This record gives sequence, C-alpha cells and structure tokens, in this order.
Amino acid sequence: MNMNRRRFLTVGAIGAAAGVLPLSALSNVGAAATKRSWSAAFKDALEQRPWLAGYKSVASDSFQGRAEIRGRWPADLKGTLFRNGPARHEIGNFRYQHWFDGDGMLHGYRMSEEGVTHSAQMIQTHKYKAERAADRALYPGFGTIPPNPSAVTSADTMNSGNISVLPHHGKLLALWEAGSPWEMDADTLDTKGIYRFSEKTAGVPFSAHPRVEPDGTLWNFGYVSGANLIVLWHLDKNGRVIKMGKVASDPISMPHDFIVTTKHIVLMMPPLNYQRRESSFLDSHDWQPELPTRVLVVDKNDFSNFHWLELPSQWVFHFGNGWEDHSGVIRFDGAREPSPVNMLTNFRDVMRGDLVGLSPSHHHQYRIDTKTWRAEEERIFAPNIYTEFPVIDPRVSCRQNKRLIMMSADDQSLPIHGNLNRTSTFDIESGKFSSYRYDDSQIPEEHLFVPKSGSAVETAGWIVGTAHDWKRQLTVLNVFNVDAVDAGPIATATLPYSMPLGLHGKFVASA
Repeated sequence: MNMNRRRFLTVGAIGAAAGVLPLSALSNVGAAATKRSWSAAFKDALEQRPWLAGYKSVASDSFQGRAEIRGRWPADLKGTLFRNGPARHEIGNFRYQHWFDGDGMLHGYRMSEEGVTHSAQMIQTHKYKAERAADRALYPGFGTIPPNPSAVTSADTMNSGNISVLPHHGKLLALWEAGSPWEMDADTLDTKGIYRFSEKTAGVPFSAHPRVEPDGTLWNFGYVSGANLIVLWHLDKNGRVIKMGKVASDPISMPHDFIVTTKHIVLMMPPLNYQRRESSFLDSHDWQPELPTRVLVVDKNDFSNFHWLELPSQWVFHFGNGWEDHSGVIRFDGAREPSPVNMLTNFRDVMRGDLVGLSPSHHHQYRIDTKTWRAEEERIFAPNIYTEFPVIDPRVSCRQNKRLIMMSADDQSLPIHGNLNRTSTFDIESGKFSSYRYDDSQIPEEHLFVPKSGSAVETAGWIVGTAHDWKRQLTVLNVFNVDAVDAGPIATATLPYSMPLGLHGKFVASA
C-alpha cells in the first residue's frame, strides 16, 4: 500500500480523546451475569479438576513468606522478580466471567545471600477499594458486566492494574491495558496511586507492553476504541515525554503488544474489530476472519509518516523482539494463533471450570521490506510445537537478537491441565531448540532471562520463572542455566502457600 499521511491530532487533544471510553452506556445491563452462579460452577469443577486451583480467588489482600530452597542458588543471582496478574476473581459471591477481569496483585520475589522471600499486595485501585467497601462488584470489566453496574466516568474507573509491571526511571509501575499506570512502592509493594508522566497526558491509555531500548528510551502505544485511534508514546530514560501522536484506525482492533526497531514502530491490527454496543468491552468486538490483519509501520522520528500493510487473518498476543537490518528489512517474531479463541472463549470458560485445553499458537518470523512495503510471515518450528511468552536478553531489545526464551508445549505429549508445560530456548543462528518439561502437577508461568552480572550480551545467565504446583497447593520459583535448560532447574525456591496464576513480570537486579 502507499504511504498514508492522515492528519494527526495535536498532543493537547490526546487527553480528551482518551475520555472516549471503549464502552457503551451500561446502566441497565448486567442481568446476564445473574442467570447462573459462576462461583458455584467453578467450585464444583474444582473438585473434579484440581488443576484449576490456579484460578481461585485470593483469600487475603497480602502475603509474606520465606521460601524453602532446594539445590544451590547462584550466589550472584540477586535482585527482585516483580510479577503482576489477576488475583481477586470473586467478591460478594460474584465471580468474574473472564480471567482478565480479576483485580491485580503485585508480587515481589526477593533473592539475596539470605535466601528467597516473597511478598504480595493487592493493587489498591479505585475500583478495588470501592468494590471492597461495597462488598460487591460495581464496575464493568474486560469481559464481565456485574448486576446493576455503576457508572464508568473514565477508563481508570475500571482500571484493575492487573497485567504487567514496569521498572523505569526509578519508578515501579503496575500496568493495565487501556488506562493509566499505577505507581507502586518497590520495597513495600504499597500502592502510591495513579501515575502521570505529565499533566497533559493524564488519562491517556498506556499499554501493558512498553518497549525499552538499551539506553532507557521507552516507546509505548494505547488504543481508544470509541474514537478509532492508536496513541503513540516516546519517553526518555528519565520518564519525560519526548513526543506523542495518534493514528486513526478504522476499524479499530485491540492490539496487546507491539514491536520497535531502531527506526520503526510496528503494530499488528488483527480483524477483531470494535463495534459499539451495550455489552462488555470484549463482547463489543467481532472476529472477522475473512478480513486481513492490518499492519501499521510508523517512523519513530516522525509519527505522521506511516504505512498500512496486510497479512493473513491471525491473532498474536505477544512478540519476542524486532530489529532492522542495513538494507531496511524489519524482522520480528511472535506467537501466532489462527484466531483469538483463547481470549474470546477459553479464558472465559475457565472461570466456571470448563476449560479443557488452549488453542495452539505457533511461533512465526515476520519480515517487512521498507523499500517495497511488503510483509511476509513464516512458521519457525514444527507444527506440533506450541509457544507463548517469548522473551530475550533485555540488553538487546529493539536490536538483533540471537536467542529466544519462551514457554512451549508439544501436542504429542500435552499435560492433563492443557496449558503450556515447558520452558525453552532457541538459538536463532544454529537452530537448536532445547526444553525442560515440567511435571504435570505444575503449571509454569512466564519465565524471564536474567543476565549474569558483567557478562556479554546473550551469553551467561539464568532463566527464572514461577510455577503453580496444584497437587501440593504451593508456588515454586525455579532457576535454570540458560545454556542447559534441558538439564532442569539448578535451584528451586518453594513458597509455603500458593498464588493464583499471573501474567507478566520484570527482574530488577540488586544495586
């Protein structure tokens, strides 16, 4: 397609546009939520399928404990693994009807010469505090509308802060999908309040997957469904807003992640298109597989210079990394699904205990030629290999990487719980794919690469990640040698309790 130079709105109008909520008037909606007790259905299912325990609601606002370590913990692996995810799934006998609706809980796994400790705190959002005081669900969520919902005056009214975490410019931020970050205390995990990068950008959507370059420069996006707009962010290493912009997108989808290279920003817009209606935000979208996936490529230096390309219909939750070669070819990878059935159906069904397995995602390599403006894709692994949560050495973010770390599964030996059950590494140059398979009694979560202090990029380091042990009702933290992941964990820290399955995290090394 030819370059599209649609008019950008001024930065001063961004806050106003963010006020156009991706919600319809919902004051009389919510009766559907009372037709069946999802809470009772989940409890009945849990007795038959104990691996559903990771989707139980937390019983407390906070947790604190010391882990029991098995194996030899690396002496120079010191710091904190911060994790975030939905944790309160029920309130006042009402159970949310989508996994993504649970209120966020921030975790801190602290590693030092004294051992490993864990603490967790519910993120004290406006929504959480108001609903706790009322002892009932008040506000519409991503996929749930409670009975007799209260009015939503801004996106942050329903902001549950439950997706990811961002350590940047001396701040620790809990991130949601469509609203403001929440500033957290890195030591106590207490909630300080809504965080604003500037008064002018207050309330502007800030996605849960910002990209941070090695020098600390930060890029992010947001979407304003009701206004058919994509918002673009550019911050310096000190958290100051360098520039912002918006691109009109009609139709508008809900991109969850994106790619940044040395020269470009890339967003994939799958044909899950927003249609304003009186329903939850998720149910206000139509999956239209007959339409292509639209790909937006934006010049980092000039947000008004962008192109729209096309790829076949698909859904991608998460990308690994993107980079650009000397000839102007953009390359990036992602976990490609044929449709968003996991989000539309499976992550809803699990809340009443009906989940029998996840739809597979296959890792793909994407290529965009900035001279011809053509986009191509190719599957990387055999069709029996499923992948998700791809990560890299953060020191090569937005630059060419030689290694990927991801969660995976083999459809020839799927676990009883139906989730991904392996942590894997992929050497891009040699093609070597190595994995460690977790026991079926454990459901692993996202794992991260932690470089060894003083090491060269993409060399020595560890893979660090948590898993929910549903048989023992405990949460474990495992450490692997990145060069020998198939040998299994070199050390395991076991908490004296279990935590709900979460989403994303970041590791912060000790100073």
